[in-house]
Amino acid sequence: MAERQRQVAPPQRIEAPQVGGPDAPGPKRSKRWVWAVGAAAVLVLALIATVVALMTGGDNSPEGQVRTAIGEYTDALRGGDLEALRSSTCGQLNEFYQDLTTEEFNGVHQLSTEEGSLPIVASVDAVRITGDTALAEATVFTESDPEQTARTFDLERTDGEWKVCDPTGTTP
Repeated sequence: MAERQRQVAPPQRIEAPQVGGPDAPGPKRSKRWVWAVGAAAVLVLALIATVVALMTGGDNSPEGQVRTAIGEYTDALRGGDLEALRSSTCGQLNEFYQDLTTEEFNGVHQLSTEEGSLPIVASVDAVRITGDTALAEATVFTESDPEQTARTFDLERTDGEWKVCDPTGTTP
């Protein structure tokens, strides 16, 4: 009987893939990348939400309400919103805005805007509340004079809302 010789193929070496190495399969690496991008996006959104909450009066404490009232007043002043100025002020300052006609106010606002003399509040540095009155110290500058100076805002709580007053009777 003739012997049949079996031919066996020589063994082949197959390398095992290394996890995370340069030869790693695409899906595992791309999943890690997607998770990293997702985590970074969540972090950025949380940071933005925190900043927005702080800037838009997320602080509902009495001091936070005073800061918000000052911001609303100066925003109305810069934006030329006479109705908002009338509703956000009290005392003689309110009387000043009540007595202005829309045309008079628009003329004064336009001139102040052109001169760059409208106040911009950089920060409200200190708030002292005594009953229904508050005194706030702020750092302020204007477009025409970027040097920051201290300014005091007097406020009064009227109908549960803080309003900017001017007890000395001077106008803005």
